[in-house]
Amino acid sequence: MAFSLRNLKIHDQLLVLTLPPLFVLLSSVGLFFYAYWLATRSSRTIVQTEESVAHGEALLRNVTEMDSAARGYLLLKRPSLLRAYDTAAQSASRELAILMGLAQNDRQEVRQVAAVQSAVSQLEVDWANPALTEARQGQIQDLNGILRDGDARLAALRAQLLRLLAENRAAGTRAVISTDRVMSRALLLGVGMAILFGAALILLTRLVTRTISLPVRQLIEASERVGRGDFQPPLPPPVENEFGVLSKSFSHMTSALQREREELSALKRFTEAVTQCTSENEVYDHVLHSLQQRFQPRQVMIFKLKPEEDFLEAVATLTPLPAELRNWPVMEGRYSCKAVRMGRPFRVNDVTQEPLCPGRFALPTEGSYYCGPLIAGGIIIGAIRLEGAKGMWTPERESLLESYLSAAATALSNLRLLQTMREQANIDPLTGLYNRRFLEEYARKLMAMARRKESPLGFIMMDLDHFKSFNDIYGHEIGDRILRQFAKTVTQTMRETNLTARFGGEEFVVLLPDTGAKACQVVAERIRKAVAHMTVPSGTEKPLPQITVSLGIAVYPDHGAELEEVLQASDKALYESKRAGRNRTTIYVEEAEAAG
Repeated sequence: MAFSLRNLKIHDQLLVLTLPPLFVLLSSVGLFFYAYWLATRSSRTIVQTEESVAHGEALLRNVTEMDSAARGYLLLKRPSLLRAYDTAAQSASRELAILMGLAQNDRQEVRQVAAVQSAVSQLEVDWANPALTEARQGQIQDLNGILRDGDARLAALRAQLLRLLAENRAAGTRAVISTDRVMSRALLLGVGMAILFGAALILLTRLVTRTISLPVRQLIEASERVGRGDFQPPLPPPVENEFGVLSKSFSHMTSALQREREELSALKRFTEAVTQCTSENEVYDHVLHSLQQRFQPRQVMIFKLKPEEDFLEAVATLTPLPAELRNWPVMEGRYSCKAVRMGRPFRVNDVTQEPLCPGRFALPTEGSYYCGPLIAGGIIIGAIRLEGAKGMWTPERESLLESYLSAAATALSNLRLLQTMREQANIDPLTGLYNRRFLEEYARKLMAMARRKESPLGFIMMDLDHFKSFNDIYGHEIGDRILRQFAKTVTQTMRETNLTARFGGEEFVVLLPDTGAKACQVVAERIRKAVAHMTVPSGTEKPLPQITVSLGIAVYPDHGAELEEVLQASDKALYESKRAGRNRTTIYVEEAEAAG
């Protein structure tokens, strides 16, 4: 696979960026040590050359002194000249030894020094020593010949020494020139490497910076687009480094955010839909539809908890219940449902391995199920069970499902609360009977039904006799007690199909469907007698006087085509009962008939 800088991990990219400086640094250190070595070597060479020249010059002086001392003795025969000769010879020997030591690393110079040493030795052995011996013994025969021979030998030796000195000086000069040349090259190489390194560093820095900054800018732009609601922004290309991992993580994050947004939108639509429902059955339909779309369960069951009864009833299911449960879809004992008993969800991810709900109501034989309570205002109003594949219930799905259940429970609770408020709006709070508004609405519905069926609708208007005096003498508390007891007595006296309502104050109205005037009179008399035997505790030792009621009867459509007409007719009949002495029942008679 071809090398690509962007595929490298960030620390490797930074390592690539640091390699040129490191290389230049190492090269600079190498050049420094090389220059230092060259300078040291050149310094040693120069010092050695200078020492060789100095000792060569000293040797040349010593040889000259040897020659002068030897010649002086040959001519003058002074012993001091012999001592000078010996001293010069010893010094020459030492200088030769030093020169040989200085030249030991240079074979050519060693040969030259050896040649000089041989020449000095020959000068001493072949000429000086024999001549001096002959001079001491007085046996010199040809002094001029000996002196000419010494001059020749000394000239040859001086020539060798001068060549050695010249070559040493030349070697020193060459060493200095070579060192300067090498140092210049090292300097040029260092400058060249610095320029090359600078160019490479700039290039690599731009390349690495671009490689690092480009995906960063792309990720920043992607995050801004996600913030604006675009969950599919362009991301950096996949690479095998930290940016590739970050890009993958960002992609997963945006996908999760998109799913969460879609789920929240679906949940919002569901919440709005169930909030707008006007009946519990409509809520059940929305719940089944939404849960099926979101979770794809095999079965959904909605259980309703009836507070007055100790059981849970399956009021809606996604698929039909087994035949043996359809006629009585009830889970006996509300607390047999674990979700209801615990007040929190109960799940089984594998029905073949985990303990099941003790309710045992149509439990699945495979897969998994989740049962969650419907809780509104801290009160459990039911439960919902979903069945699916094994291992279906992850924490994420449970959390989402709980949101759906919470919205459904709130909608159901609001509907029940609204129904309660409607009932309370139609109920008289003192007596528990329907109030006048409900009476009028319900009476018009019954009149419409009676008109279609061509059947009568009876009205009995009742008024407690002397009720005002009871309030004045015994107080309003006793009056309220009388009204409550009266309402209870009337309700117990009639059939469930009849309706009793408090019309206002101590006036009450009874509606009797499919009932004519004579039948209404029978019911009215039964009420009147029951009231006459009614006992209301006074709260004192003195009992209350007998309570009686006056009643007036009118019938639709005989006594009026509109509700107001029939009520007015029954009120007039009630007035006749009052006028006739109270505690009696009167059927309305039109004025013309009464006059006749």
